[in-house]
Amino acid sequence: MEFTEDDMISETTIQKVRELAIEDVLSPYVRLSRKGSTLMGLCPFHTEKTGSFAVTPSRNLFHCFSCNRGGDSITFIMEKENLSFSAAVEFIARNHNIPVKYISEERSEEQMSEARHRESLLTVLDAVQTFFLQNLKATDKEESLDARAYAYGRWHEEFCAFAGIGYAPKDGQAFMDFCRNKALNEELLYELGMFKRGEDGNTYAMFRQRIMIPVRNRWGRIIAYTARYIGDNRKAPKYINSATSMIYSKGETVFGIDRAARLRDADYYIIVEGAPDVLRMQSIGYDNTVASLGTAWSDSQFEQLKKYVSSLCFIPDSDIAEGKPYGPGFEAVMTNGAAAIRKGFHVTVRELPFAEIPSEAEGEVQYSKNDADSYIRSREDYTSLPEKHFIIWLAQKRFLVASSMVEERKCVAEIADLLRYIKDQLVYDQCIEQLSRLYGKVKLWRDAVTQARGEARRRNDKPAAMNEMQREAELLRQFGLFVRENCYYSIGEDDDEPSRISNFIMEPLFHIEDEINGTRIFRMRNMYNVCRVIELKESELCSLSNFQQKVGSLGNYVWLAKIDKLNRVKEYLYSKTDTAERIRKLGWNAAEGFFAFGNGIFFAGTFNTVDDLGIVRSINGKAFYIPATSKIYLNNPEIFQFERLMVHENRNGIKLYDYVKRLMEVFGENASVAFCYLLATLFRDIIFRRTRHFPILNLFGEKGTGKTTLAVSLQSFFLHGVDPPNLGVTSVPAMNDRVSQAVNTLAVLDEYKNDLDIRKIAYLKGLWGGGGQTKKNTNTDGMAAQTIVTTGVALCGQDKPTQDMALYTRVIFLAFSKTSFNQNEKRAYEDLVSVCNMGLTHLTLEILGHRELFEKNFPEIYSITKRELAAKLENETIHDRIFGNWVIPLATFRTLETVIDVPFSYAELFDTAIKGIRNQNELAQESSEIADFWSMLQGFQTSGKCIEKAHYRIRYMKSFRPLSVKEDIEFKEARPILYLNTAAVASLFNSRNAGSTSNRSNWSTIMSYLKSHTSYLGLKQDRFTILLPSGLPDYTIDIVNGEQVKKVKVNRPKALCFDYLQLKETFGLDLETEVVAEVQDMQEEVITEMQHTFKQNEFDFT
Repeated sequence: MEFTEDDMISETTIQKVRELAIEDVLSPYVRLSRKGSTLMGLCPFHTEKTGSFAVTPSRNLFHCFSCNRGGDSITFIMEKENLSFSAAVEFIARNHNIPVKYISEERSEEQMSEARHRESLLTVLDAVQTFFLQNLKATDKEESLDARAYAYGRWHEEFCAFAGIGYAPKDGQAFMDFCRNKALNEELLYELGMFKRGEDGNTYAMFRQRIMIPVRNRWGRIIAYTARYIGDNRKAPKYINSATSMIYSKGETVFGIDRAARLRDADYYIIVEGAPDVLRMQSIGYDNTVASLGTAWSDSQFEQLKKYVSSLCFIPDSDIAEGKPYGPGFEAVMTNGAAAIRKGFHVTVRELPFAEIPSEAEGEVQYSKNDADSYIRSREDYTSLPEKHFIIWLAQKRFLVASSMVEERKCVAEIADLLRYIKDQLVYDQCIEQLSRLYGKVKLWRDAVTQARGEARRRNDKPAAMNEMQREAELLRQFGLFVRENCYYSIGEDDDEPSRISNFIMEPLFHIEDEINGTRIFRMRNMYNVCRVIELKESELCSLSNFQQKVGSLGNYVWLAKIDKLNRVKEYLYSKTDTAERIRKLGWNAAEGFFAFGNGIFFAGTFNTVDDLGIVRSINGKAFYIPATSKIYLNNPEIFQFERLMVHENRNGIKLYDYVKRLMEVFGENASVAFCYLLATLFRDIIFRRTRHFPILNLFGEKGTGKTTLAVSLQSFFLHGVDPPNLGVTSVPAMNDRVSQAVNTLAVLDEYKNDLDIRKIAYLKGLWGGGGQTKKNTNTDGMAAQTIVTTGVALCGQDKPTQDMALYTRVIFLAFSKTSFNQNEKRAYEDLVSVCNMGLTHLTLEILGHRELFEKNFPEIYSITKRELAAKLENETIHDRIFGNWVIPLATFRTLETVIDVPFSYAELFDTAIKGIRNQNELAQESSEIADFWSMLQGFQTSGKCIEKAHYRIRYMKSFRPLSVKEDIEFKEARPILYLNTAAVASLFNSRNAGSTSNRSNWSTIMSYLKSHTSYLGLKQDRFTILLPSGLPDYTIDIVNGEQVKKVKVNRPKALCFDYLQLKETFGLDLETEVVAEVQDMQEEVITEMQHTFKQNEFDFT
């Protein structure tokens, strides 16, 4: 199926294309050789001698280390063939026999039927092409030998194969037999013009004894043929083309467009007369050559060219003029060149010399026709042809045959009329200067252009204005309306008098799209000429009472008629209304490629401010609506509060370097990490696409350390003059609204406490993975939907977020401890606050200007940075999430380091990150559920509740074999093993007062954590004393040898066994005790005190 922009390729097809081995897709473009796990070759996007083009089969990706192009196979084809995403998917699928499936729900049954028919036609042509190729290469037929001699004589063999040139044999029956053997649909062959019916009703092959030149569409599929006759019948037409069909129309087709459109950087296209001329130019390297398959170029054909280039160079056939001023080739270019000028192209001409034929008379030469195919045999032949601007070339031709002053004036008028289409002032001045050398003076030509412009205005403008008024009145009449004195009147039935239905008229300004309840903006003008701008929802236009109430609320605007008359006015107004798209979220808009503020849009390096209605025009050919600063809501401060804060005012002139320097003067090295986190938020969508997570920036410290000021300073890149919400009094829905109002920005949440509602803690954890609140979608299907969070979050507070370690490992933790500052530090702080209060959005725009570079380079730099950081910390046990969080700001800065100027380097940031990772990881270990468990066990032991030999036992062993394990664990020397009686210890934990650990985990969760720790060795039975409820050992009295003997009761449960030394090192656990006499303890204290006294007096103690 030929791809159109309305087609939607199914995800199944796209997935199958992505699963193809990338080396197979790239094989026609680059020769690859294996180097380890990578394939290397010369980059097909630029010229190089040493291969820097790498393909990684395991990841199905490519990358050039020289030109930095990279991506998957679809990206490669998009770049190489200059195709859209969908077209590239179809291109690959066709070449690898993958059926292309489309989303049929998007298309009507009629459209689907038409698409299937179109595909059938293309498939038939794919089949017959094999027949023509086989007959050109056939070695057992003399006519095939003649055909090859002709084809290879005009174009070399390799090019013929590349272009798909074939041969239709003289015997048409052979072609018909081929088609029937292949079971090709005869009706389709008739439709394509491959079969024809004679007057006798018999079928015959259209193309016989002809060189078959395929005509291809934009995507390279054959849609028709132009065929050159090589037989002896002089009456046979030299060239014939395929019949018009659903897939081919001569006036719509550009021959050579399939190769020309692939040239992404083509400055111009060469226009020649016919297909053979195109093939000649392509064979010597000019793939930017095209032709129409007729004399005249149509508007549709010019529009196709305009998608790719703005300049054209015509090469006319040099024909001998027989009884006319010019030959057919010159006349065609005169007509087509003028049409191209009027279409806005820059047009030049390279004229071929006439072919010279020696005459029988000595010294005489005859001239004959010449064309590009005959004359141009090399690139030097082409470049040697003088190139002239079309207007100069045309003027030379016209004045050459002008034989009177009247004809000369006509020439001047014709040329002047074309000059008014030239917008480039330099080209215009050059043309005027060259024309003055040819005829007249500069003033004559300038005056002639002025006159031509005036005549054009008189021809077009006045009648157009008059016609517009007439069309407006006629359009109103079609709806049974007319306007008088700013009032709508309804035309009466038969002889009834017209009736006034309002005392105002409405001018449609914009329609704002919405799936449920769209909005329309009108300018109302009443009979007293008072104007108001009003925004009406579609629901208000569908209810007469609501409409009357809304318009009447703005002043003397009265609607007098019923709903049927209102519907007439609506139908009339809707037919004249332009549509704008409502910006629902500020920040980055991925679909359109711009960054939106509350008062404008940053697009293609320029900030486009909204007009007084809140409209921004001419962004990707569309209009967009941002209502926050519209005059419609100027006096309503309660709505669009966030949008009115996030505005670009450009009141601050501070440079990025100076800002970051001040930030670091106040907040130290923490500022560099925080700033890099800010950089990451500006490109969060790119980062999240690579990592599938985005950390929270946690600023922790006592009151007065300035942590919140740092967060607010970063927030000034988007909005300023607003305090962050207090989490203690902010609901989860309000939190959700705050972090989902914009894309690729920074939201600040203040006053984090570990005793926050558990639902708020859970919500904060979800932000790491981009998930927000789940709620019922009342606007569409009524089903539950999760808000997608697409912004960075700075979390400030005086508590470390350790209430739930899952939250702590999802943050980049920065601690602030300094609470007292000298005068210089206070002054620097105040200066920073003053700068931020003016807003820093100008720096945001500066950084956003590097998005293209960031998008291209971040994935690779992220991988490199991750590897380097892992190598640095390879001997340390770092929590995976903490490690991954810190990689993001590091890789972000590394990607942008060469294009932004800041007072620190990547090496310095790397060292800072290493310290930050280690510090956060150490705190994570200290504050984990396992650490809490051993700490409480130590407490139970110290208080006498956890008793050795009853709750635990420590044995020194040189080898240890857990249950269900066949081999011993050997130690170099006796190593203490901690045996933990889980049942007895569980009773201690279950009977304790509710604490932090009980809030976080139940006993089974604690057990799973303990068993997953590296110190855990396995299960093993051991003997433990049974205790009475009083805590004393239980025992029995036995009679042994006539005496009473007390025996302690024991059991042999399966104990959890741990490496005790590792627990001591990691958690500071100390369960070993010693027993000393009270006198000995007093003596030790006296000796220690005497040693301390003698040391202070600098005496030796012996």
